[in-house]
Amino acid sequence: MKLWPLRAHRGVTLVELMIVLAILGILIGLVAPNYSTVMGKVYVAAESRRIISILKQARNEARARGATVTVRRNAGDWASDIIVYESTQVAGNADFVPAGGAATGDDLISEHSENERNVTINDDATANGQFISFSLQGWLSTSETRAIWLAVCSPALPDAQGMYIEINRVGKIRESRIGTDARGCL
Repeated sequence: MKLWPLRAHRGVTLVELMIVLAILGILIGLVAPNYSTVMGKVYVAAESRRIISILKQARNEARARGATVTVRRNAGDWASDIIVYESTQVAGNADFVPAGGAATGDDLISEHSENERNVTINDDATANGQFISFSLQGWLSTSETRAIWLAVCSPALPDAQGMYIEINRVGKIRESRIGTDARGCL
């Protein structure tokens, strides 16, 4: 009787494939619930850095130009479209008027489109909350009598895991965790 030589197996059996798929299913089941929390933290951190970058740009432009520079949101909250412009008014103005549209128009510095991240960015500004203006020294404009707080939050996270952005009266911008602060997401 002739024995066939053992050949090297090429490929996998159905049983091996089913075992691998079962292990992957278990791992995905363990990781999936934490995915939205992790992505919420990533989105909050990214939006916080984006807003701080825009605010620092506006403050630096105000000092460099020796003029009032305004950061204005278009609608909704601060996660929407944002424009930065040199204001014709000392206290800043909520309405952007292009240079060609009026005798003394505003000078557009930059535009920042809305991010598609699932976050909210609310403020507690004492003015109308639509704009934040920096004076020629880089301080908050005269319309703000106290620090402005922005809260960056995600619906996938508890309020305590959101971020605060504080702009104090002298224009210093600081970031901190919401933590146990009673104001929450403003």
